[in-house]
Amino acid sequence: MQALWMALGALFFSIMGVCIKLASPHYGTMEILFYRGLTGVVIFSILMRLQRVPHATPVLGLHVRRSLSGVTAMALWFYAIAHLPFASAMVLNNMSSVWLGAIVVAFGWWHTRRILYPRLLAAVLLGFMGVLLLLNPGAANHPIHSAWMPGLLSGFLSAVAYTQVQSLGEAGEPEVRIVFYVSIGTALLGLAGTFLLHEGFTLPAWRTFWLLPATGLFASLGQWCLTRAYTRGAALVVASLQYLGLVFSSLFGVLLFREPLAWIGWLGMAIIVVAGVAATAWRPKRIVQPLPQSPCVTTP
Repeated sequence: MQALWMALGALFFSIMGVCIKLASPHYGTMEILFYRGLTGVVIFSILMRLQRVPHATPVLGLHVRRSLSGVTAMALWFYAIAHLPFASAMVLNNMSSVWLGAIVVAFGWWHTRRILYPRLLAAVLLGFMGVLLLLNPGAANHPIHSAWMPGLLSGFLSAVAYTQVQSLGEAGEPEVRIVFYVSIGTALLGLAGTFLLHEGFTLPAWRTFWLLPATGLFASLGQWCLTRAYTRGAALVVASLQYLGLVFSSLFGVLLFREPLAWIGWLGMAIIVVAGVAATAWRPKRIVQPLPQSPCVTTP
């Protein structure tokens, strides 16, 4: 059953990406972000009421830090979806498992000046090799777009947000309240960015306006399915099935947006998937400092 929840979550997030791609020619990135957050606030407010979960939280600071990283990652990802081939933008955001591995390796080296996790380092290097193949910078018909860097950075900040979600879980925060506060942060950043970047709000056209709440709806459904999968299934199996989203995204990219990838791009995507699964399998549950004066630090 966990596999079904994960597959549905991956499908919903891919459909969300399709909505963003279709809405991008008509609405600004920050405007899409605002409506995505607003829809999430409404949905999760209703769920909190049904589950009798109070809005007040004893760890507001943790929620703010999680929202800053998670919402910034989302904004960069939405920008990448708007400007890159669909499958490429989706795979760059799914680099979070590889980035998590890089954070763990860097943390271990910083405190011990030794490579504590050589297999994990190999998975990280393999993941970035896959990114280079996906970029294919040597191809004359495949120039490196300015949106590649925001796409990569969205994956890194997603990894940072994931570690903060772990901290919120350890603090006893309900999943529905975590997503509720992220939705508030998303709406606020989208609203502020719309005015600060002078994008302004577009006069709604019914032919395209439905894409904005649809983005929030499918994002919320995907988040709900992912939460059920992660709380009820083995972490490695669930994280591996997460990459079904790349299969869906690739199909949508070819069928809906006429964006076929060269064989070297498919090879790069496959390598990133293998690296992500390996990084999840080899990432330690805890990093224990061998130095007596250093405390233990929990990692996801």
